[in-house]
Amino acid sequence: MTDVQHLSTASLPLPATDLDPETLGATVKEILAIRLRVAPDHLSDALTLEDLGMDSLLLAESLTALESRFDVVIDALRFAERLTPSLALGELVTELTAQIGAAR
Repeated sequence: MTDVQHLSTASLPLPATDLDPETLGATVKEILAIRLRVAPDHLSDALTLEDLGMDSLLLAESLTALESRFDVVIDALRFAERLTPSLALGELVTELTAQIGAAR
């Protein structure tokens, strides 16, 4: 597969129904890693949004990318009060995975 093919298929919606929760969580983390411009294996679940430099704009862009990738609507208000700089990445991934999985 060429880089162009990879990029074009990476933007196609991926049905969440085809993924088990572990794979879905890993895919969410990969998409966040792309937005953060780091390798997914450098993203520890214990890192906070502040540690990662994820501000509200970057988070909004990440949510939009996840919605497009999985063809779902993510209700950010559902966990908005927990979206603080001290929120651990693992907690964010768990919440997003649950929402995407529930939208199946």
